[in-house]
Amino acid sequence: DYRAPSLGARRPSRLHTIEELPVALGMLLVAAGDYRQAVLGAVNYGRDCDSIATMAGAMAGALGSPVPDDWSKTVSEASRLDLWEPAATLTAVTREVFERDLTRRRTHEAAFAELGGPRCSD
Repeated sequence: DYRAPSLGARRPSRLHTIEELPVALGMLLVAAGDYRQAVLGAVNYGRDCDSIATMAGAMAGALGSPVPDDWSKTVSEASRLDLWEPAATLTAVTREVFERDLTRRRTHEAAFAELGGPRCSD
């Protein structure tokens, strides 16, 4: 009944995402990991296409397929936001955290090696 629509599709739920992730993975597979093709396929799929496109795009990006430059430029100009500066900042923070974790791990391994000899940390 179109006069009394269910609000179930508008409420966050783990039960309803059971469809989106498989479709996003399918789009990613069909697009052979290409960001543009995966997102366009997801957007044109219908249903909860914004969630599906977001997941497909995120996975394609994580696998190394870049966001198309023309898309980034259009969104950046329309929203009047610098999309590149936050990404550069997050990259720098990620590298710093990684380096600190690596240094901490190596310090920990060296301390164990001193306590019990070389066999202790192997």
